[in-house]
Amino acid sequence: MLRLRGKGLPELNSSRRGDMIVNVSVYIPETMSKDEKAAMEKFQTSDHFQPTPSIKEKLFRKFRSYFD
Repeated sequence: MLRLRGKGLPELNSSRRGDMIVNVSVYIPETMSKDEKAAMEKFQTSDHFQPTPSIKEKLFRKFRSYFD
């Protein structure tokens, strides 16, 4: 679960916004076919699936602030 502060619904009679709670579910298959494995390897080399360092830092900061 992730908490996104200030990204939820607006409070009544106020300009403030509430927090959005996001539940993330990740499915990791135990086995993959040859076609599925080839598709995953193709995604791995794609430029669209390589996060930039700034995105990595942002995610880490948000994740760390969740536990503070």
